Amino acid sequence: MSVVDDLILSIKRGDTPATRLARDTYRALLHFNLPDTPATRRLFASLYYAHDAAQAGREWALSKLLIEPMVRARFHSVGARLRCGKLPYIVGHTKITVGDDCTIGKLSVASGRFVDEPELRIGNHVTIGTGVFMSVNKRVTIGDHVGIAGRVAISDSDGHPGDVERRLRGEPMTADDIQPVTIEDYVWIGRDAHILKGVTIGRGAAVASGSVVATDVPPGALAMGVPARIVKRA
Repeated sequence: MSVVDDLILSIKRGDTPATRLARDTYRALLHFNLPDTPATRRLFASLYYAHDAAQAGREWALSKLLIEPMVRARFHSVGARLRCGKLPYIVGHTKITVGDDCTIGKLSVASGRFVDEPELRIGNHVTIGTGVFMSVNKRVTIGDHVGIAGRVAISDSDGHPGDVERRLRGEPMTADDIQPVTIEDYVWIGRDAHILKGVTIGRGAAVASGSVVATDVPPGALAMGVPARIVKRA
């Protein structure tokens, strides 16, 4: 045991007057609070709002002067009034199109070399939360007024051949293993949901948090569960 460990144990036990003093001082510091008075509340409320303003200003400047111009330069097309707080992480050569009035959190997009020009199409008035991942090897289409909560995963492929024999032989995925995903207008997708290949989510439908959607969701329906089932229809 090191000298430092010995000293810490001695302070915890209070073996000597000096270590007891150190222990008691430490405990007193843990219980210390500044006085809570009208004057201190006014002071620290002012500091709180000043901190908020400084943070918001920093985020605005970073977004408007660096992140959004970089996004517009990297994406194929971006509409008006984009709000993008974090720089998207793009792996591969996906052609990304974004409409007007979209808000994008921390988005990751990955694609392989299975088709020449895989496409991610994002409509108007779309909100994408933080930690969303999209695997786009052929096409993922997102309509207008769609809300996608944090940590959602959307994939137009499984990342491996669907046939077990091909997987056993170590064969790579081909274009036939990829099926486009379509999310129609006014859809809401809850946090941690997974949307698998070939799925179409109809207009106005909702997907509950944590669901795994492997089959189509009718317009206006609510899908929930693993695998997701239709629990409410329009």
